[in-house]
Order: sequence, then structure tokens, then C-alpha cells
Amino acid sequence: MTVHDTVRALRPLAGDLGARSGAETAYGYELPEAHRELLRELNGFTAYHGAFRLFGTGRPAHLDLAAWNAPQTWRFAWDERAEPFVFFGETAWGDQYAYRREPGGRLAPEVHFLEGNFLRSEVIAGSFEEFLADELLRNAKEPYDELTVEAVERYGPIAADQHWAFVPSLAMDGTEDIGQVMQLPAVTAMVYAGDIATAVGAAAPDDLLTGVAPWTDDQGRARLRVLSVGLS
Repeated sequence: MTVHDTVRALRPLAGDLGARSGAETAYGYELPEAHRELLRELNGFTAYHGAFRLFGTGRPAHLDLAAWNAPQTWRFAWDERAEPFVFFGETAWGDQYAYRREPGGRLAPEVHFLEGNFLRSEVIAGSFEEFLADELLRNAKEPYDELTVEAVERYGPIAADQHWAFVPSLAMDGTEDIGQVMQLPAVTAMVYAGDIATAVGAAAPDDLLTGVAPWTDDQGRARLRVLSVGLS
């Protein structure tokens, strides 16, 4: 399936469409031609009631390639695990779609899926064209993730600037109970996830993580502090 064919199939399934764009780069890196072709037709959009998002240019921060990748948006809350990637889309759970950066200002062609709790990465497509047809279009029609379907059925469509989050976080032994889902602003959710993931990674083996507490950093940003008790 060509990009043109995929765009034609996606258009009636897409929401939050932006005006056409001539975007060539993201985070200072040149996008693959197929990706640029898509953005010229569909400059950022959502699919399946807001559960899947592809970023564009000149869009609000939660749908904009430059703003979403800017360190001050949410990447500052994460450690080095976010550094190798340029993020170009996401799910409403905070899972990210990304390219890996290579030396010399290039992006590797493969598309990575980084789950939202720890940004653990796996390659899900060998190219952007493959990603469009096998991941994005497929999910726009009928998601393979049952939790996404359940969330839409229970909570309805989700706005593009919002995320779903399990409370307590799955990173702190929460469960995938659809009744324990809340909505958070997308940027705040990514910051919170980074605060939790970083704290979990830094915890001593015998530390018991007991909960989280909100705080505000010196730039006025909402943050989470992970509370723990040493058992030794």
C-alpha cells in the first residue's frame, strides 16, 4: 500500500486535522520522504476517538513535533532513556512512536514503540510506510489493544491534549484495571511518568515504594515525588 493509498484510507478515520504542512524536519532531523508526504496531506491528527495521535507542525503543543520533542515540555523529567529518540506520535496511554537518532544528523528508518511507563523500546516497523499501514491504519480501524477499546467504551472519546493513566501507576505495581483510570493533561502525564520511572530506577533493591506526593519545581511545573521506606 502506498502512502497515498494509506492517506486516502486514513482521512475519513482521522480527527483534529491540521492544515497542510511542508514539514521536512523534526527535532533538527530530516524526516523520511514517506513521513513528509503524509504531513503534506494530514498535518497531525488523531484516530480512534483520540486514542492514537500523529504529530504535525504549527499545531498546539500536544500535537506539534517541535514542541513535543522540546526538552522543556516533558523530556526533562526523564533520564537518558529518552535521549536517543525523536518522537512523532503516541497513544493516549503515553506510549510513544519514534525514530532512533543516528550519528551525522540522520534518523534510522525503523519505527520504535516505547511503552509509556518506562519508555522501553521495541521496533514495530521497518519503515514509516510499514508503520502507517500495519500500526496506525490498523488501530484507526480497530485497535488490537483491548484496554484501549475498553477505555473508549467506558470513558468515551479522549481529547488530544489528554492521557489516560492507571492509578496507582503500573510502574509502581498498579494493575490494568479499567476502573482505575483517570485523565491527565498529556504533558503532565508524561512528566509524572518520567518522575516515577526515574525514581523506580534509582531505588535501592530493599526500598519499599509506598506512594507519590505532588510538588512544584522551581519553574512552576507540576511534579511527583516517589515516597519510599528503606527496609534494611
